[in-house]
Amino acid sequence: MGVIQTVESESGVNGGIDFSQLPRRDAIKLKLSGPRTTAFQVVIRQSALNRLHVHGDGSPGVEVCGVLVGDVYQDDTGAFLQVQHVIEGEAATGSAGQVTFTATTWQHIQETMDKQFPDLRIVGWYHTHPGHGIFLSEMDVFLHESFFGLSWQTALVYDPRSGEEGFFGTEAGHSRRMAYLIEADEPATATLSQAGRATGELETAPPEAPRRVAIPLMRTRKPRHGPSVGRILLAIIGLFLFAAMGMLLGLMIRMQDLHIPDWIQRMARP
Repeated sequence: MGVIQTVESESGVNGGIDFSQLPRRDAIKLKLSGPRTTAFQVVIRQSALNRLHVHGDGSPGVEVCGVLVGDVYQDDTGAFLQVQHVIEGEAATGSAGQVTFTATTWQHIQETMDKQFPDLRIVGWYHTHPGHGIFLSEMDVFLHESFFGLSWQTALVYDPRSGEEGFFGTEAGHSRRMAYLIEADEPATATLSQAGRATGELETAPPEAPRRVAIPLMRTRKPRHGPSVGRILLAIIGLFLFAAMGMLLGLMIRMQDLHIPDWIQRMARP
């Protein structure tokens, strides 16, 4: 993300935040999963990660989404982004390969921010990739830069089938994975994949089959080399009936005691 260069070069305001005036928070006092570095880092609370896992594990067949809530701070090492809470994307529409923030989703997020987290910011978003791995697709990059385009905002992707997760930043239409630290404010809860491995019931996503287009088959008739036996038989019967009718009409004409209409007589004459 562009914020890395901004922080390291101390160029001032970026993404609406003056990094020279960031509030202090001593990350050294936090129970972090690793050491702080001078590069801009993401720190996420375990409690927020647990809630995100529960949200994703609850819908292992479709993508779900939400936002990351927190703020940007500084300590003696440098600036860092802290994710303190998540807000689930209620009323979002999702499928196995796509998720959409709806107007109702944004309304719920804004109302939750106003009521529960008035002093914090939306620092990014998250969504799941059930069985697809950890990455940002081209559409994900577009959504990130369109709705979470501030240089310090981040995207978290979680795969509930594999238990993997990762943070990403974007710049000029490209994504790159970011290192992150976990703040152990509460014990980690088992994810769907961990529970599956423990019970031996872990479901793995089958490999995605290539997309196929159904093309209706057109049946071709075999070429005919002459009239069929059935047609020949029908022709013979027709000729026989026609001849019999002619003979019958001729016989009736020869009978003097019968009055034969003129139109029938004309038909019987050769």
